[in-house]
Amino acid sequence: MSKLKMTLLENSKSFFIESVSKAVQAETSEEHWKFAILLLVQAIETCLKERLRCTQDVLIYSNIDKPKHTVDLWLAISRLEKISKIEFDASDISSIKTASELRNQIVHFEFNLSIDQIKSNFVTLVGFYSEFCQKHLEEDIIAELPSRLGQEVMNLDKYVDELEQRAKHRIESEGITPENVWQCSACKKDSFVIEDGIDTCYVCGYYEPTVECENCNESELESEIQEVDFGNMKGLENWKSFCRGCYEKLETDNPYEEYY
Repeated sequence: MSKLKMTLLENSKSFFIESVSKAVQAETSEEHWKFAILLLVQAIETCLKERLRCTQDVLIYSNIDKPKHTVDLWLAISRLEKISKIEFDASDISSIKTASELRNQIVHFEFNLSIDQIKSNFVTLVGFYSEFCQKHLEEDIIAELPSRLGQEVMNLDKYVDELEQRAKHRIESEGITPENVWQCSACKKDSFVIEDGIDTCYVCGYYEPTVECENCNESELESEIQEVDFGNMKGLENWKSFCRGCYEKLETDNPYEEYY
């Protein structure tokens, strides 16, 4: 009986090549983007496991005493940092978080992502994947792509660059102040404009309202705002909105009397 056998690295490369192939197909048939993202996230997770295996085989299992199920993205990162002594910078962690969130949206929930947003995320994740493989596995992944696919990846990269340049020009022409331009939580580009309640990314078009913290008066994305009910002696509700920083301080210091 014939068998299909692949190492973790070979499996990762296979996922990646198929992911790029789906991205190429998605240029004419957009539903392929779903598979392009899923396959790319799988390629990333598998290459992280391969780097763990290079440290010690058993580390790829979530329970090293009962080696059955392998680690997920975040446990892989934790072990790579603590045991393999690999340093991940903020952009790396942001890329991995993006990968995890995208997969969860596609697999577990209804999802509604703009094509610009998907392309931007795809290019960012390809960048992380190729850099990690080159730096920590000594593999030039892009060079191993069939020539046509390699060119298509470059075309996608140029597309996102064009979106960024257009966004930058629009921000400048509208006189948006730098402090009112945040990193977009969807595409991870520094193009989310909060000035005058715009609350929109000029690269991928992502929109999310911002809310003012009732403690420090700083703005925060609506999804990051924490609502706390302080109530009163009559049992009436008294909800207040806090940014993440003030909420964490509230949880630590518990100064409820200041907010009544």
